[in-house]
Amino acid sequence: MISCTWSAILYLTAAASLLFQPSCAQGVAHYWKPSGKYTSVCIDKRKNDRVLKLLTSLRHALTPVFNDLIAKKPDGTPNPSAAYLTFFKDAKNMPFVREMFVRVLDGNSEIPVDDGGKTFPDGQYKFSQGGSPVFWSITQLGEVSGGENGQVDVYTLCNENPDNTANYVNPSPYITLCPAFWEAGEPVMFGGIPPKGADGVPAENCLGLSRRAKLFNPTDGANGTGLIQWRMWILMEELLHYYIQLSTGRHGADSQRVNDVVRLSAADSLYTVQAYMYYAA
Repeated sequence: MISCTWSAILYLTAAASLLFQPSCAQGVAHYWKPSGKYTSVCIDKRKNDRVLKLLTSLRHALTPVFNDLIAKKPDGTPNPSAAYLTFFKDAKNMPFVREMFVRVLDGNSEIPVDDGGKTFPDGQYKFSQGGSPVFWSITQLGEVSGGENGQVDVYTLCNENPDNTANYVNPSPYITLCPAFWEAGEPVMFGGIPPKGADGVPAENCLGLSRRAKLFNPTDGANGTGLIQWRMWILMEELLHYYIQLSTGRHGADSQRVNDVVRLSAADSLYTVQAYMYYAA
C-alpha cells in the first residue's frame, strides 16, 4: 500500500514536457522487485519479472558497446569505430560517453535519499533503493495522478498519446511505463533484443544508406525510429534521461529521426539521449 506525492517535470518519449505534481493513489497494492539497484513496481507482479528480464537483456546488449569504447590503436590512443564517429564525432568524448553507459549499467543514484522534503514531502522516494531509478508500470486509473489540482491521471495521459510508451519524471527516480509499452503492434516492441538475421546481425539494426546524400535512407524504418522502439531500448532511453539530466543538468535535443541525430554537433550529441540509443543499437 502506498501514498505519496512529488513535484516534477515529466519528460515524455513523445518529445513533450509539462509541469507535473503526481500523487500515488491510496489503498492500491503494488508489488515491487529489485534488480541490482533498480526496482520494478506494478499492480501486476508478472510485469516486474518482465522488466527485470529486459534489464538483463540490456546489460548483455551493452557488452559490445563497452568493448567499442575502450578500443585502442597500437600506439595506445583511442580507436573510435565508424558507429561512434557517426553519432558522437569526436574521439576525445569517448570517456564521457562511456561514463553514461557505466551509469546505466550500475544503477547508482544521482539524487539524495533525503532532500529535506523539497522534492518529496516526506523526504523519501518510495520503492527506490537510495534514489536509484524505479520502473513503474501503469495499468489502470488511480495509480498515479497529479497536475496543479491533482486532476491529471498518468493512465489517462498515457492513453491520450499512442506514442507515449514511457516517461521520466525529473528530478525524481521514477520512470513510468504506459500500457502501450507492453502492447505488441506499432511501434514494434515484441521483445528485448531485435531478432538476429542469418549472418547473426539483428536485421532491424541495418539502416539503408544514401551514399550520394551521405545520409541514412529517410524512408528506411521510419527514419530509424523503428530501430530504437524495442522495449529494451526504451528502458535505456529513460535511464539516459535520468543520468544525463541529473548528472549534467542538461536536457539535449529530443531528436527521434536518425538523420537529425547524425547532424548534431559533437557537443550537442553528448546530451541527446537518441545519440546513445542509435549508437548502441
